Amino acid sequence: MGKNETDFGSSKGQSRSGQGSFIGADCALEGQFDFSGPITIAGHLKGPVKSDGMVLIESSGHVEGSLEAAVIVVHGRLTGNVTAHESLEIWNEAQVTGKVFARSIRVDAGSLLTADLKVSTDGPVPAHDAAAPADTSTPSSGPQPAIDPNRPASPLPGSNLARKLSEMNDRQ
Repeated sequence: MGKNETDFGSSKGQSRSGQGSFIGADCALEGQFDFSGPITIAGHLKGPVKSDGMVLIESSGHVEGSLEAAVIVVHGRLTGNVTAHESLEIWNEAQVTGKVFARSIRVDAGSLLTADLKVSTDGPVPAHDAAAPADTSTPSSGPQPAIDPNRPASPLPGSNLARKLSEMNDRQ
């Protein structure tokens, strides 16, 4: 279930900064999703997803469809057309399949990237395509290794992601 908290104590009812949204591991949602600010996905989303902030896909999370966001961090699975306006990080044991555009990309050893990939630091960002690729299935090569749910999801100190997160928090 999507959650975007509002400060009910304020007479203006403005959103609290830094809260973001969370899709729980037991949730499976289908539709079109537009988020303002960061989102963490531990469940399954099917359909186009847009966010002006960071999208974090937990190890139990799966996004099936197009995804457009400033920063995208994948620990789970992402299948579809991807536009990362700032950066895309694919962590150990994560899987990304589809058409991918990113300003910068990090792919850890042990992850799987099967994509039509374009990395460019200049030029126009391609238009967000809401349609997922026709064939997004990956051949199964036997049982998948167990993913440690206790694996830290925070960026390494001094990494590009840590710096960008700090800048995003300063702007809020």
